[in-house]
Amino acid sequence: MAATAVDKKLAESIASEHLRLADKCLKTSLFKWKPDHDGAAAEYLKAATVFRNAKAFDQAKESYIKVGELLKAVNSPFQAAKAYEQAGLLCKENEEFDEAVHWMELAALMFQEHGTPDTAALCLEKAAKMVEEDKPEKAIHLYTKASEVAEIENRPIQSAECIGKAARLQVKCFKFEDAIKSLCEEIRYWLEAENYVCINKVSMAVILLYLTGEEYVAADKFFRGCLNYPKFGTSEEAGALEELLRAYDDGDEETGQAVLDRPVFKSLDNVFAKLARDLTFPSGFCTSESAAATDCENLPAEEDGEEKELDPMKRNIMEEDEGEEKVAAVRSNIVEENEGGEKVALLRSNIIEEDELPPELC
Repeated sequence: MAATAVDKKLAESIASEHLRLADKCLKTSLFKWKPDHDGAAAEYLKAATVFRNAKAFDQAKESYIKVGELLKAVNSPFQAAKAYEQAGLLCKENEEFDEAVHWMELAALMFQEHGTPDTAALCLEKAAKMVEEDKPEKAIHLYTKASEVAEIENRPIQSAECIGKAARLQVKCFKFEDAIKSLCEEIRYWLEAENYVCINKVSMAVILLYLTGEEYVAADKFFRGCLNYPKFGTSEEAGALEELLRAYDDGDEETGQAVLDRPVFKSLDNVFAKLARDLTFPSGFCTSESAAATDCENLPAEEDGEEKELDPMKRNIMEEDEGEEKVAAVRSNIVEENEGGEKVALLRSNIIEEDELPPELC
């Protein structure tokens, strides 16, 4: 313990000397009109290394930040980015995650300015991993940004991996709609990379998300769209998904659970395997046209029974209608006006018998 304290004190004295030399490089005099930024940056970098080895993370962080500022001033974005990245990593050691993300994002920006977006994407990935547990929302933003940065460099595999990590965090946060969008982006990147095995796995995840949200129609539509992907239609995943969708549509929980127990679902990432495990099936409800037609087969028999019960009533109505028609015929043929204005009766042969007339006309 005593030796450690002595070593730390010695390291601090060495680092202090480097800091003194760095300040001296930045001073101007009668014969030195411009500060020596490069020399100061070199001394600060030496001091930061000594502080870091001595576990004096706060002093090391401050030294790295000064290195970054000096190198940025002399237009050395790549070296400045590396210094900012080190400052962010030291913040992580002190569990100062917000500040760590700040310096990592600044480092990524400097890497982009230097023209190395792939390194910038890796830097953003490191920042996202720092805050996955405590601040998943921030991690989602960083992974998405890393995916976009990697796409600039035409690196579809890196883009797919980053956006896939964002999607998995979105599922954990129960943001299923956002997760579906991210997974569709992941499929697009895997198509560019021609990695059809990953496309099959991601497609299964999307359909599980749709069914978890009870969106069977959207799941079925997505599945039919996936059949256009190369090698998907003949894959094991496609067959399992087709059976799952049929069981879900029929409300057949027993068959559906048997499909979900297959290794093709068990081998998915943990977050999606849990969705498969917890998936529920609609009971007593069916969306298919064939099943709906089957349910309606008994309706005609019931309607026939109703008609049979109403037959006597219909007969009475028909008889009343016939009586009214006869009355109308009699009234139309009873009287006519002759030329003198007198009313004459029509021939009795044209009038129906009295017993057929209503009483009021007799």
